[in-house]
Amino acid sequence: MNIDRIVVTTFPGYFFSQILCLRSIQQHAAGFPIDVIIDDFGLTHWPSYPQDCEKYILENFPDLDITFHRFSDFAGMERVRTGGWFRQQLVKLYLDHYIAGHRWLVVDADVCFEETPNLDSISATVREDFSPVDQGNRLYVGYMLKCEQPWAVNPDQHWCMSGVPFRPIDRRLLQDLRQHIESTHNRSVFDLHIELFDANQLVAFDPAGQTMVMSEFQLIEIFRHRYSDCALPVGLHTASKFKHTSLKDWKFERSWFEQQQVTVSDQHWQHSQQFGQHHV
Repeated sequence: MNIDRIVVTTFPGYFFSQILCLRSIQQHAAGFPIDVIIDDFGLTHWPSYPQDCEKYILENFPDLDITFHRFSDFAGMERVRTGGWFRQQLVKLYLDHYIAGHRWLVVDADVCFEETPNLDSISATVREDFSPVDQGNRLYVGYMLKCEQPWAVNPDQHWCMSGVPFRPIDRRLLQDLRQHIESTHNRSVFDLHIELFDANQLVAFDPAGQTMVMSEFQLIEIFRHRYSDCALPVGLHTASKFKHTSLKDWKFERSWFEQQQVTVSDQHWQHSQQFGQHHV
């Protein structure tokens, strides 16, 4: 694979799932340094989570070359007054500020590869019946890029990039994306997102499909497809076999993880369950 590093974003809801993710990376994408970015905000019900997370990963993968980062390393992240869904997307738009190298495979921690990921094309799930989220994503991309065609192929299909939560991203692509947005809106990408969220113009979900819904992967890929001179072909099907449920750890039985040979201590399980009871 033509990458320098692998970047995994995680939070308390993937404490056990991240072990399966990293195990699949070890099996199907071995040989690359790994950066794990930990969401260390909103930890009232698991204050020791960042330290627990780092120790747990290192205990399971003592031989991997892993560098840890925290969301709080990203300047201004304390201004985000909502859940991790917003923080982890903003972090990905600024990876070049914090991650070494020039080209990365970026992976959400609930992804499990079943074969070597093919990074020579862009994967997407394709729908002709738009959901409110699909429509909100299109409004978001159109606004951010000031693009009259905020879709990948044609306006009658929605090519959902976030349905495949991993992809190659490079330093120049992110820099060009931010420069395009900032020259169009005359403010930083970070400030623009915060302002829109505070004004309720950017939300997690609008059942009417009338409000922008953020999707960092949709934004990155439409920019790459429409504006970049390093565009990748967009494929109708996923380029690689992988598992992804979007379910948080507390939605599973403890025995399910143990059957996958994931070590689950009483203390970690109790923390996970308690966090899940208060997670929004």
